[in-house]
Amino acid sequence: MLGTKMKRALAMGGASLALAGAGVMAASPAFAATTVVAWAHGNVHAGPAKGERVVSYVNANYSYTGLCWLEGDLVNDHGISNRNWVRLQLNSGGIGYVSAVYLKGNDKGNVPNHC
Repeated sequence: MLGTKMKRALAMGGASLALAGAGVMAASPAFAATTVVAWAHGNVHAGPAKGERVVSYVNANYSYTGLCWLEGDLVNDHGISNRNWVRLQLNSGGIGYVSAVYLKGNDKGNVPNHC
């Protein structure tokens, strides 16, 4: 059996670990912004779906701030099909989603972070 001092030490250590773990869990991960470049004109939607409201657009050869990517509606355009959408930080301060079909790079617009 463990002595009283050992039990206290284990309990204190466990509490410290639990508190440290809670601190780690409480912090939400920040996505590193990635510069993305459009290769074609495309609509930016309020969500990752073609039926969502259009809130902005991207223009060919302009760069934008990509935050992360996620799967959404399938988009077929310019002979390319893709379900990946990139969350953009809009200049107006909001968030919008553009299909990766309209971005240069890989099938995720070169954005490494999944939302």
